[in-house]
Amino acid sequence: MSMLLLKNGEVYAPCPLGSRDILIGSDRIISIGSNIDLSDSIPDVETIDASGCIVVPGLIDGHQHFIGGGGEGGFETRTPELQISMNFLNGVTTAIGLLGTDSLTRSLEDLYAKTKAFNTEGMTAFMLTGAYWYPSPSITGSVAKDILFCDPVIGVKLALSDTRGPYMDAADLARLASDVFVAALIANKPGIITVHTGIRPQALDLIMEVIKNPGIRPAMFVPTHINRKNPKLLEQVFELAKCGGMVDATCRKDVNPDSENMSAADFAMLAKENNLLDHVTFSSDAGGSLPEWNGDHSRITGMGIGTPETLMFELRNLVQKKHLPLEEALLPLTSNPARIYGLEGRKGAIRKEADADILVLESDGLEIRDVISRGRLVVRRGEVIKKGYFE
Repeated sequence: MSMLLLKNGEVYAPCPLGSRDILIGSDRIISIGSNIDLSDSIPDVETIDASGCIVVPGLIDGHQHFIGGGGEGGFETRTPELQISMNFLNGVTTAIGLLGTDSLTRSLEDLYAKTKAFNTEGMTAFMLTGAYWYPSPSITGSVAKDILFCDPVIGVKLALSDTRGPYMDAADLARLASDVFVAALIANKPGIITVHTGIRPQALDLIMEVIKNPGIRPAMFVPTHINRKNPKLLEQVFELAKCGGMVDATCRKDVNPDSENMSAADFAMLAKENNLLDHVTFSSDAGGSLPEWNGDHSRITGMGIGTPETLMFELRNLVQKKHLPLEEALLPLTSNPARIYGLEGRKGAIRKEADADILVLESDGLEIRDVISRGRLVVRRGEVIKKGYFE
């Protein structure tokens, strides 16, 4: 069994533990203590000195386009697939893959294969079945059977209030939620419905209707891209959170103060004012297209691409600009997503018996120095030492 000993780091688990040593065996945290000394008993342990550094859990990114997304601007705008080093360099040790607008030239089978590849290469990866449309595309011919029989599938993706999305009513959404709920119970999976939220005026109307009548469980729904300055959307988002739902803010580095969007950090501070920070997650939309539209949203005028580096960018914003304590700033990237994705106790925390997914950050600037994923050192001193098969 390979072992690592991380010494003298200031540990945030995400709650602050002070200076601690962390002993890692295989892919788990074996022990956490003030001074773990194995020099005599186990001489072959690799020691990593984290003196003067901050040690935090690996990041959980709940919205990544593993095989690329986009295509709204023509075939040449299909974004490329992600490489595992992109995640490791940016502190992501667990991610959820999904399809985007394009489920015509991209398939769930390809996404499944990429998800399996990421797991083989050393990251923890899950995926969602479905896409923007309803009825949802699937691997087996059924969303419920995908969740039941396809090991990495933990839920379904759907788009609402988007010109590119489906036209469905509350009965359609309730039926989908019921199918997901039953399959998740049998498979012992979280059974979430990640909802791409567009800019149409309906906002989250359908979700609010089905959680009231016929009373679908609010925590099933994870609306994403909700960090907008739309009063109706924000009211619905916080109402859903108060009912027990989790809401997902998309991280970006280029939010214009005059745009309809707000930064994920600003959204998190607004949630904190409403005592709802523990119901917020951050995700990167990595690999997804970031289209720029004309005035009436009928034509694309430019195209960007999501990147996992936005997660640490927003974490730094929260700590350095919003002056939020680090233990609170970490919540949307660690323990909150772990809870909604059925990973509580295993991911998103530094604790005995948890998976050894750990970041070592420079105290000055919170830059990533080292990354441990599933017990293996994958980034050392800012350099990737574990790459993908073709990197």
